Amino acid sequence: MSDQTQETGRGRLGLLAALLAVSLLLAAVLPGGSAGAAGPAEGDPAPDFTLTLFSAKIFKLSDLKGKAVLLNFFASW
Repeated sequence: MSDQTQETGRGRLGLLAALLAVSLLLAAVLPGGSAGAAGPAEGDPAPDFTLTLFSAKIFKLSDLKGKAVLLNFFASW
């Protein structure tokens, strides 16, 4: 097999892997996707969760019960 044929095969394999990954992501995110359970209904309290802060302190959402909370999902890559 020539070097060019091997490179073409690797390129196609990479493309197929990327398409598969995108398909799985869309299936999990779009309504009707099979991944994940239904979330709480509108007006229901938010599910409690626990986070470990950078200062190593533990944060629980339930500690803020009765207060307004804004969640900012920020990524820094």
